[in-house]
Amino acid sequence: MGATGTSEQPQLQGKFMLPVIDEEAKKSDPWTRMYHQPPPFKTLVPRSFPLIDLRPQLEDPTYLPVDMLQYYGFAVVKHKSAALLGISPQKAGEAAVTVGLSLYYAEMGALVKETTGASRVFITHSITRGGEAPEKYEIPKGLDAKLFKNVKECGPNKDTISSSEPGNAKEDTQRTTNLNEGPIHVPTGQPIRVPHQDYTPLGARQSVRHQRDDIFRAGLETGVITAEDKICENHTFSAKDGKSDLVLAEEYNQEGKLGPRYAAYSIWRPLKKIGRDPLALCPRTKKTANVNDGQYFYFHYDNKVPGPPHLGGDFLKEYAVLGLQSVGDSGDAAQVSTLKWYYVSAQEPDEVLFIKLFDSAALGEDARHAGAPWHASPDVGDANSSDPRESIELRVVAFW
Repeated sequence: MGATGTSEQPQLQGKFMLPVIDEEAKKSDPWTRMYHQPPPFKTLVPRSFPLIDLRPQLEDPTYLPVDMLQYYGFAVVKHKSAALLGISPQKAGEAAVTVGLSLYYAEMGALVKETTGASRVFITHSITRGGEAPEKYEIPKGLDAKLFKNVKECGPNKDTISSSEPGNAKEDTQRTTNLNEGPIHVPTGQPIRVPHQDYTPLGARQSVRHQRDDIFRAGLETGVITAEDKICENHTFSAKDGKSDLVLAEEYNQEGKLGPRYAAYSIWRPLKKIGRDPLALCPRTKKTANVNDGQYFYFHYDNKVPGPPHLGGDFLKEYAVLGLQSVGDSGDAAQVSTLKWYYVSAQEPDEVLFIKLFDSAALGEDARHAGAPWHASPDVGDANSSDPRESIELRVVAFW
């Protein structure tokens, strides 16, 4: 995939947990769940895949992060953080609480701009993860409303934004105090075994319009919202409707020219060398974008997300998981599959993973940029000889 010449000699087997997509999951009402809480996937089935080590490629003198990011949807960027220099934990779990978040946010915002060429970068969340995944893995429970300052649960989004014109947006924001414009920190995450995507293209459009004032303004000022609305203006649906996916995927970038570009990334860094629970990534091509090998199910679902009242209040954002139609066999042995999973062996704190969660440059029939990969932290079995991993992740939205 691409021109980067990855060595594909598997070194490990990684066991993921894939949810069975039953009727209860399909019918689950996101408004009745906690913020960011997925549907109730009652049955999780183990699936094992070979993990391909990216280390040989990273040591190749011709390696360029921007090329890997374009072709694979993820890349490793070398960076030593001043915010982490004082970390010397005596016990497992201590590293995450010693990170200087304000300094780290500034460093990573600058690194994202330098690496991607984006002109504006907004950090929406930071998440520290540590500890061992439970022996019987369970789906995360969602986030409590107390984490979201100045945001109250206010019911379904009623699309109260009257217009996408910048003047109206300015008037709206003057009526409030720029609610929820800072990053939200989540300090208690554990490794996630389920292959997932934190954005779909629809989820990205929903977030730009409803999540934060500053991101909404950037969407207007860079022309992103106007371009999407114009493509949909002669249809019976808006850009915030899932029905717009196909037309935007076909028409957003035309004749080799990119429309106004925006993207979302996870910026993922270990706080000490990784031995167990590495982060694994599976590139998605047009052939493997939705259904793979006839047995895997690309399941879209909505989560409830907090938003400022003048941007519509709480809204629904679309996510995705890689699931199964039925339980079938145990799947505990390695599967022969078109899905290829990559990881970085013995990943160090100065090896930062950039992971696409969405990229408008991946839209279009002739797109030369990869879309968002699946990602998860598999169990690597007997290789679990080190302490539980500790890591910090930033979620960012970028505009060019």
